[in-house]
Amino acid sequence: MNVFDGLLGYEKLMLVCGFILFVFALAAITVMIVQRRDFKMAMALIVLAIVLMGFPGIQAVKFSQDTVELDRIRTQPQAPADPAQKQQAEQTLANLEQRAVGNPQLQAQVSDGYRAIGEVDKAYDLAKSVLREKPSAQVQATLVPVLTAKLNQVQAGARIIAPPAAATSAPASGSVPPAVATGASAGTASVASPTPAPVARERERQIAAIASQLQSTAAPLPAASHAALAKAYVVLGQPQRAQANVDAARRIDPNIRISAAVLRAARAGGNP
Repeated sequence: MNVFDGLLGYEKLMLVCGFILFVFALAAITVMIVQRRDFKMAMALIVLAIVLMGFPGIQAVKFSQDTVELDRIRTQPQAPADPAQKQQAEQTLANLEQRAVGNPQLQAQVSDGYRAIGEVDKAYDLAKSVLREKPSAQVQATLVPVLTAKLNQVQAGARIIAPPAAATSAPASGSVPPAVATGASAGTASVASPTPAPVARERERQIAAIASQLQSTAAPLPAASHAALAKAYVVLGQPQRAQANVDAARRIDPNIRISAAVLRAARAGGNP
């Protein structure tokens, strides 16, 4: 970290101007003392310089405290149940988000903070803006839990129906089979949902987009992310890719819990 971390543009200007004014006032006082002249005016400049530097200094300290709180928020095992505690955490995240402009790593951490307090939509909106800038692998790794949480949220209501063992092929990557698109199926992997067809199609479009974002990250995925992708690819009618993610999840964590319906659909579609 440097002295300007977390400061807004006008605060950086105040800090620089205050420092220059402080140096100038010290030089003026030295000259006046040597010349035995009254230096009260120069002392007033010293006070003004301290004020100019003091406000950004206070903000920098508060920013440092907020980043410590951010680390605590991100590592908590579950979202806070107390509304007051959640509101306080959300305010801390909002303050940091305002000061994170131009800092992709901090933006990614704030996004993950929103995820940790249960604000998945806010987390994903911020994650998308970060991903548009094609960030580093480290930043993408920070966003993996956010993308995983959003993928799980979107497909939370999906009910998987395993295809028959006679299935011999999977649709092309990125395609959505008609039965999945309409939500009405007989013998294919689908979402059994009473939602209207346009709503179901929009949900599948979201699942495909988030799965693509998650799968394309430059960082290794944890078991939970592979499990979420396994369900996503079953819903999208791509059982072979679903099975590949099931296998990857179990290699990372043999005890990972994956829906039995997802396992049946992936196995039946991927291994005719």
